[in-house]
Amino acid sequence: MQRRHLRRSTRRRARAWAATTAAVALMVTGLSPAGAATTGMSDLGELLDLTRPGLARVAAELAAGDEAGAADELKAYYAGRSGIEYPGVGGGGGGDATADELAAGIFRFGTVTRDFYDDAAQRIDVDWADLWGGTETIPGSAQVLMSDFTFMSTLTSAYVKESDPHKRAAYASAWMDISLDFFADNPSWPQNRNLSGGKRLAQLVSSFSVFRTEPSIDANDLVAYLSGVHATTDRLANVLQIHVGNNWYVSMARSIYIAAVYLPEFSSSFVWEPFAVRSVERFLRAWVKGDGVYREPTFNYQAYVADLINAMMDVADANGRTLPDGVVRSADWIADALFATRMPNLETALVGDSPNTDAGESAIRKTGERNSWSDFTWVASGRTEGTAPTLSSTVFPISYAVQRSGWDANAQYMLINNQNSSYTASHRHPDDLSLVMAAYGRPLIVDPGAGDYSATPTNDWMRRTTEAHNTIEVDGQPQPAGLPRSTSLWRSNAGLDIYRGKTQAYRPIAHDRVVYFVKPGFWVVSDDLTGDTGAHDYRQLWHFPGDPVSVDPDTNVATVGFDTVPGAAPVAGVQLVPVASAGADVTSNVHKNGAVRVGEQVLTDVDYLSYDWSATGATGVDTVVVPGNAGAAPSVKASRIELPQVDHAVASAMTIELPKATGRFYLSREAIPSTRQFGDAATNAETAYLERAKRGGLTRYALTQGSSLVDGGDTVVKASGVLSDVSVELQGATARISLGDPFTGTLTINAPKARAVKINGKPTAFTRTGNLVTVSAKAAFAPKPLLNEKFTDASLDSTVYDFNGSLDGWTPVQGTWELGGAQLVQTSSTDTQSLAVQQDVPDDVIVTADIVPGARNQTTATTGLAFRYHDSRNYYRADVVSTSGGAKLQLVKVYNATSTLLAETALPITADSAHTLTVSAVGKHLNATVGSTSISADDSQLPTGGAAASTNGRAAAFDNITIKEGLDQANWRGIAGQASVNSGQLKLTPTDGRAHVLVDSTLPSRFSETCDFAAKATVTIKGSVGTAGISLRDTSDSYGYRIHLGKTSQGTQYASIVREAHASGPVTVGTASISNPLRGPVELGAAIQGDRITVTLNGVQILEGRDTVVRNGGVGLYASTESTFENVVVARSCERQRVRPD
Repeated sequence: MQRRHLRRSTRRRARAWAATTAAVALMVTGLSPAGAATTGMSDLGELLDLTRPGLARVAAELAAGDEAGAADELKAYYAGRSGIEYPGVGGGGGGDATADELAAGIFRFGTVTRDFYDDAAQRIDVDWADLWGGTETIPGSAQVLMSDFTFMSTLTSAYVKESDPHKRAAYASAWMDISLDFFADNPSWPQNRNLSGGKRLAQLVSSFSVFRTEPSIDANDLVAYLSGVHATTDRLANVLQIHVGNNWYVSMARSIYIAAVYLPEFSSSFVWEPFAVRSVERFLRAWVKGDGVYREPTFNYQAYVADLINAMMDVADANGRTLPDGVVRSADWIADALFATRMPNLETALVGDSPNTDAGESAIRKTGERNSWSDFTWVASGRTEGTAPTLSSTVFPISYAVQRSGWDANAQYMLINNQNSSYTASHRHPDDLSLVMAAYGRPLIVDPGAGDYSATPTNDWMRRTTEAHNTIEVDGQPQPAGLPRSTSLWRSNAGLDIYRGKTQAYRPIAHDRVVYFVKPGFWVVSDDLTGDTGAHDYRQLWHFPGDPVSVDPDTNVATVGFDTVPGAAPVAGVQLVPVASAGADVTSNVHKNGAVRVGEQVLTDVDYLSYDWSATGATGVDTVVVPGNAGAAPSVKASRIELPQVDHAVASAMTIELPKATGRFYLSREAIPSTRQFGDAATNAETAYLERAKRGGLTRYALTQGSSLVDGGDTVVKASGVLSDVSVELQGATARISLGDPFTGTLTINAPKARAVKINGKPTAFTRTGNLVTVSAKAAFAPKPLLNEKFTDASLDSTVYDFNGSLDGWTPVQGTWELGGAQLVQTSSTDTQSLAVQQDVPDDVIVTADIVPGARNQTTATTGLAFRYHDSRNYYRADVVSTSGGAKLQLVKVYNATSTLLAETALPITADSAHTLTVSAVGKHLNATVGSTSISADDSQLPTGGAAASTNGRAAAFDNITIKEGLDQANWRGIAGQASVNSGQLKLTPTDGRAHVLVDSTLPSRFSETCDFAAKATVTIKGSVGTAGISLRDTSDSYGYRIHLGKTSQGTQYASIVREAHASGPVTVGTASISNPLRGPVELGAAIQGDRITVTLNGVQILEGRDTVVRNGGVGLYASTESTFENVVVARSCERQRVRPD
């Protein structure tokens, strides 16, 4: 065998499988482990891989026919086994029974107690079908908790802490009694209990790690226990693919993994371990969205998935394994979203099915420790360790946005929840564009969260109605699932945040919500509803943490909290001030039958508020949201500023009378804002805000996407170009200018008393003309070099297996495999799918093998190569098939043990002829070639996996199996279409409209922070019509900015910038005609800084665009026609880096 040196990325993959392949390295010839186990041995022999040196005494006893002796040897083996660890055993268990009660067969959950001790049999005999106070239709929740084995941690924790050997023996006896009783009573279970099976398996392995050394356990009971664990693991592995769309899948895969790693003696562990890892890897590729957020739209289950991955990592780390970096990175991304959305009290907002305010704390802590991120540690420790975060407001554009004034306990915070997801199942609530707000030390506007999953009126109202969430309800109906939600605008600086999003849940009505934060201070929530000319009933809904609501009947101003409860201490509160659009007769209604989760309790019959109106055609309402500290409620009023002949859907404005100032707010919803007067002020901006003290002097002002703001004829803001965002605070003698996105040019502001000017906190020189001061700003952009890709053949790892005296990691799974004449030989011609597997395989791979078909005993027989192999039930396969009509080349998908023919064609050779077969899998494009005959298909169901030699119905010899990277896995990943590297070029050929590769090494550490990029590449568009270009902030085939050059069928050429962000795209940001004919190679450059995107052709800028939505991602290349790329250079500006495992 010849092996090339593996670079870092491939070494990580190799370490993941090293321990697995070591277990089978002794099997040089003959039978697979399963086959060895079935040659006349007992059930214990079938259970275990008796080739392991540590089990030699067990094997000897079995060979002598002494099964009792074998059981005793197995007990001794496990009692003394070392070098395999199970981390984190202990901690509190589920339920309320003590360890002593459990040892006596007594189980308690809440107020319900059961005594399951059988005095006659002198053992614990659980009634697993007990309804626990429920009904046959709706059993008590303890029934599931029992089958989860949640109580088992109580026993293990007590055992570890106890020194009395008699009590320790009693706890161990209870563990064994309960477990064996379950195995006996439940040899199978229904599909809807597979999650429970996954949780139970984790408890079975964890408890075994504690009790295995207990001298009092019976050896035969131990064998029965291990048999039950093996059967549970095997069943979960067989049903896993049914549950690929939610957290059940990861929970089950986690348990399969820890069983395989902690119990490598099982004959199937070498199969289960890579299967579990590949499955989780595949799950995360599919269900972590382009903005780094996991798809289930609830923080509780986002946290749960991260916790499950971290549990796998803990077991891997304790046992010398390393999970693929994509798995670890996904856990960090999920933790980042949980971190960034934390409320000022450091709890999670109870969005969706989120009953736990501490959900995500463990995930944040683990990621902080793993990457030495001290701000994560600060949050997870409750401000006792680490350093305070510097992250301000942020957006995850497919999921949610957070507006915050800081991270102190009294900070102001708003979560805008608008999670676009394909997930439509039970954990999703009908809560598009719902809000959660906290300020002055407590949540003030809350999502009711969830009670439990029982179908009570209260639970159904909290989980199934839009009425229970802080959004707009139409015609009294809940928002249906599965309709698009999108983000169209995000701007942020030290003085303002603005979010704009849309839901189409009430089609044809579109709900457009703008949330503008005067930071710090208050919010304006502007709701616009368009798309239908009919009459509808609307409600803008607001929910609170149990505080009574009082409403002024004359103004509809609602006051919540403060000193409104006689005799109670004042608390922080909020005022809501609605301002209706023309024709909307808004009335306020305080409802007394609400429900909300506060901590561990669900409060019922609490107040909630709705602003109700009916309208025909387009309509809307704007609401000012003003939080306040504990004490007397502030006096806030608001009134509309009329904009003659301008609909609310176009623009709106209002005056806001605050306790110490008067503000004026203007909002344009136009794509290109018009210049417009609002009262005495005028602007050409998208938004504008002016605030004057009671004596009339300006105190703060702001605008976005504009260059001019005038008040009473006086210049307030004037810029030499369009400002993406600017806010100004006049504090004494200092004018503080805040810019979020880049601006280069001159800026004039009204600051009559300013003797100093600061831009983003830095002192800045200025000139004065009367009340106006002028500064010059220049946006600095200095990204650091990250990648210089020449696409050399030497950059691709390649391994050649010539089987010269060793299988070298090729593991027989099915069939009869041996080494024969420096070849890998399968000698059986039975009608069985025979496989010998190699797990050390890149994700994007090319596999080639010389195959000599042998004897067959039937007309239809196959030889071939399997790839993207998870286990014998899940892989792709390329076959050379002998049929009565001649030889065929086939591509087959085997998924969950079901075969699907993806492609086939006739071959000009006989299936008995020696041949060379090559398969490639790059991204979702699959290809198989024999000689000059090729077939291909696109399929994304299995994105990673191993490789295997394969036969069915015939013997065959395999030699010179070459496994080569299709793309350099240290940097690149295929997404779509054909991608190949040759002679210094990357060639992209579209299938189904697009070819796309991602520079995986450029993906961010955190999606909560912005990454800027500069990239360039030599691009040659081979086709006569089509596009090719660079993607910035790219993560997937539906996320990022596509910057491309294009040829049209009319013979013209152009450059374009397109935003894709799932439902928030595609949107054309900018386009320009170019004169270059694009007949040969050109240098395309693309850069993004903040919201500014620039495009260069051969070093000359040809296009600039601005877009605010996608704030992070990596770099990619893509094409809609055959194209080549050379000399790719990438530079990046990001604040943080992850720690990547070696």
